[in-house]
Amino acid sequence: MGLRGDLPIGPVTSRSIFRLQGEKVAALKERYAPGLIFLVMTSKTVHKSTMSSFQREAFFGIPPKDVWFFPQDSLPILDQQDQPLPQSSPTGHGGFLEALKKHDLITRLKERQIEYLFYFQYPNVLEKIFDPVLLGYHHEGGFEVTTKAISKYAPEEKMGRCVEIDNKLNIVEYYFIREMNKDNWTNSVPASIATHIWNISFLEKCIKENVTLPYYKLPHHAEASRNFTGFKLEQFIFDLLPYSIKNGLVVVNREEEFAPVKTLSGPDSLESGRQALSKMYINWLNRAGAKPRYAQQEKWRIEISPLYAQSSEELAEKLPKDFYYFDGLLLPL
Repeated sequence: MGLRGDLPIGPVTSRSIFRLQGEKVAALKERYAPGLIFLVMTSKTVHKSTMSSFQREAFFGIPPKDVWFFPQDSLPILDQQDQPLPQSSPTGHGGFLEALKKHDLITRLKERQIEYLFYFQYPNVLEKIFDPVLLGYHHEGGFEVTTKAISKYAPEEKMGRCVEIDNKLNIVEYYFIREMNKDNWTNSVPASIATHIWNISFLEKCIKENVTLPYYKLPHHAEASRNFTGFKLEQFIFDLLPYSIKNGLVVVNREEEFAPVKTLSGPDSLESGRQALSKMYINWLNRAGAKPRYAQQEKWRIEISPLYAQSSEELAEKLPKDFYYFDGLLLPL
């Protein structure tokens, strides 16, 4: 499938997933936060190709000095007898903490006087990057980490479940849900969408205290065929949650904030991601007072550049009075 970030997600322009997310960052940086830094964690196998994709797209308008690439570690894949195979696999999103430490990124961020780190996974094409509501809740609540979740999901979806243990938020990864799910209680709690805000001071404390996240032995499948090839060792970043003094949870609307692209067809696919974007843009237009020019069709293709607007409120400020939208609309015109 190549780099997932290079897939053409734009319903009208076919802009790539990388460009969609990068332009969100570029717009935020230009409008609200000139000092914003875009950190991109990669794995060793795709580090150079990811950098090349960003360079080819001229960093989406972000100054190159403000885009920091850093690879996470990889570990050998294990066979049935736990012996290492020649292949390796990234340590998962939990490798984020060790990567921050290894590349001295906390020091560099503090030098820029950055206090918060917004963490998201780029295949979620509806991601509200540095969502002001989430940031406000995090700041006002005095949390060290705040997590986003949804309440609408299928029981079999591969999503971690948010639970409270000792008055603190914890996330149970989906691999272990079946073992706990005899009474189906895990299907009624919020599910994490892997979006977090971290205090830089909290991450620095974890590094100074040599917090080491546990490794989990999980089945590994070949990317192309999805055939089982052995076992990989992964860490989960949300295992840091119990180390926080105080953490928060925000439950959001799935249709507005969560549409991951994992495959080329079917659920959570490139096509379903395009449809989710068009549906969201149509909702923005309706809330901004626009009207359909013709009888609206379910599969209309609509696209609004993140550089133009990232919410219905921003859109309402720019649309002319009595604006009509139609299939194939691209904003700005």
